[in-house]
Amino acid sequence: MKKKSLIVLFAASVFALSANACGTDKQAPSGQEQLEISPIDGGAADGAEGAGSEGDAAGNSESAESAGSSDTDVTNDVPDESIKDQAAFPVSVTFEENTDEIKADDGTVIFTNSVQRPVVHIEGADEIAEKINADLETYYAAFSTDNSETLNLAKEDYAASQGEDGWDFLGYATDVSAKATRLDDSIISFQITLYDFTGGAHGNYGSACRNYSAKTGELLALDEIAEDSEAFHATALDYMINLANTPAYQGRLFGPPSKTDLDDALFQTDHWIFTKSGISFLAAPYALGPYASGEIAFMMPYEKAYDLGLKEDYRYNDNFVEERYYIYEYDPETFEPVVDGTPDYYFDLDGDGTEEGLAFYGQVVDPATGESRYAFYIDGKDYGDVIKDSLPAIGENGYLESTYALYHTDAQNGDVPAFAVLLTVFGEELDSDGNPINSPCSYVFSYTKEKGLNYLYRDEGFVTLPAQP
Repeated sequence: MKKKSLIVLFAASVFALSANACGTDKQAPSGQEQLEISPIDGGAADGAEGAGSEGDAAGNSESAESAGSSDTDVTNDVPDESIKDQAAFPVSVTFEENTDEIKADDGTVIFTNSVQRPVVHIEGADEIAEKINADLETYYAAFSTDNSETLNLAKEDYAASQGEDGWDFLGYATDVSAKATRLDDSIISFQITLYDFTGGAHGNYGSACRNYSAKTGELLALDEIAEDSEAFHATALDYMINLANTPAYQGRLFGPPSKTDLDDALFQTDHWIFTKSGISFLAAPYALGPYASGEIAFMMPYEKAYDLGLKEDYRYNDNFVEERYYIYEYDPETFEPVVDGTPDYYFDLDGDGTEEGLAFYGQVVDPATGESRYAFYIDGKDYGDVIKDSLPAIGENGYLESTYALYHTDAQNGDVPAFAVLLTVFGEELDSDGNPINSPCSYVFSYTKEKGLNYLYRDEGFVTLPAQP
């Protein structure tokens, strides 16, 4: 059997799962208006947050989020990016993958090690791309250690499970993956993640981040992205304290954190990252909240970062994307789902300068009848039936992802706010390991006060993923 060195990152990290493209269907349903809108090129890439995870990451996604405005935003994970057409945009990324399995004498897999490393491509700037790739390769290698100790533990655990008082053995595993969170002619950012399971009730996870200048290939430090680094740090820390005191965070933290707590958890070398929403600062599980709260991202919108002196070279001038978790809220006494339409986020869906209150619930099951439905409230009106009617594949062999995306996308008639529901469809084909090939799709909608919620089109992949060459 091959035995590969176990990659262990300084900061533990979250899952990222493979995603494969599904068929494109850009025809609007009969009777619905088809708007002129450019599709988001969200091709498949490994690193799709939550795509089919039913383990630790799925549990984290069920934390209900709440925010009073777009300035008090909270997400569990930093969103992946959709990027421009490759012919017009020179920056792209592919992922090199390697998976090794260690088996017991009877053929049982007792340890699996999976590694996914990004490779940057920049048209007309090979030297810059090579500089970034060399740093990534060194960064991965720096955290490699011999896995003999972990392997020996797995062997002992498996042997013990086969005894008279044995139990169902779960193979040890380490999964290292990466996703691009911003790719443009200024910034190239990656969230590198690790899931590590070595027995017990659950594994461990967390993230580490790498931010590069697309113009020089240099790795960027937090203290060099603003004109006055000390003022930026101090004011950003005050902003995070204010976020921590909003309802969106209060339900997920151990308690009100001090400035020292937040500074230690968020302002580390590899705990911050550029995204299409703003600059996110990541708190690993257990750092500020319990394991069930998952990894918590404190996001500073770019408008705030500009006010704090973010340098011109690092500003973001493309389409905004914000990834949100569906609401999962239950009555603490009856444990029945609470679906009251109370907004957990505000977003200008129709581009009129006024934010609508949004509450998007995951699949809601009536405990009395077993019937299921979807609920999506916009300013108090439920459009769940529109969602359900537009996603027929759910009734066949698919399911809604635990997230949806809000963004502004380009159209011939100007900027049209839109959002996408993320759906994974199980295909009939199998991968090399015999597992069903999952096909991620994005169902894109628009909204106006006059016509309500309107289905636009379905596109390949997730709008929050980077397109692949």
